[in-house]
Amino acid sequence: MIIVDKILGRVGDQSDLERDTVQLDWEGRQKARQRLITQAGREIALALPTGTVLASGDLLYQKFPMEIVVVSIPEKVFVLRAEPEVQFGLLCYQIGNLHRPIGFDGTDVLTPYEPVLENQFNRFGLAYTVEDRIFTHSASQLHSHVH
Repeated sequence: MIIVDKILGRVGDQSDLERDTVQLDWEGRQKARQRLITQAGREIALALPTGTVLASGDLLYQKFPMEIVVVSIPEKVFVLRAEPEVQFGLLCYQIGNLHRPIGFDGTDVLTPYEPVLENQFNRFGLAYTVEDRIFTHSASQLHSHVH
């Protein structure tokens, strides 16, 4: 088993090494300590510092002839497009009031799908769609990702 205790940096476009990946959704990218199986079937254990949040392209392991990289995968999310601004505030308030994560993709507001939220959105008449997208929490979007 490969033990990963730090992120080595960001993966480059060119590499002579075999690239193996761990595919993680938003929740999986939040866990600093966990066991994972790579796409090629390798077992790895994350023992990262508490609070570490992984991002797509993070290099977890690199030793000839192979490297292991994080890949973010799409997951079921609500996509909300609120107009006018009052509705935008209301939907963000509802998401925050239920202590759910929120992210932004252009003017789209995203939050992971949960039936409880769907009931709230319907109750308030908020327009939404349910789509498969890569979700990133807004806190991660406010700062650069450096190691």
